[in-house]
Amino acid sequence: MPETFEVDRVDRIADILFGVATAKGLIGYGPLAKRVDTRPDFLSQPLDKVSRRAFDKGEPLWSALVVSRSTNRPSSGFYGLARKIRPEYASLGDDELWEQERERCYEAAS
Repeated sequence: MPETFEVDRVDRIADILFGVATAKGLIGYGPLAKRVDTRPDFLSQPLDKVSRRAFDKGEPLWSALVVSRSTNRPSSGFYGLARKIRPEYASLGDDELWEQERERCYEAAS
């Protein structure tokens, strides 16, 4: 049963992030966690799954739209994953990488 709950949460997060992309916006870890009934510090694994699944389907890394309230940027985990699964990001700085992936999200949702 726990695995089913986790898959449902991943699906819900993906749906929320698509909506965020449609509005060309960003969402904080806290508000996202609240919407899927978890704690912000428990989002790393579901966000990783959302991004890996999206990448496998040729979609953008939706986790690019989830930001920290204090920095207004994704956590370091996002940048590490993006560089790992998108080789073209290996030599980019964080700002450029994030901008490119955000734009992919916004374009895919429009």
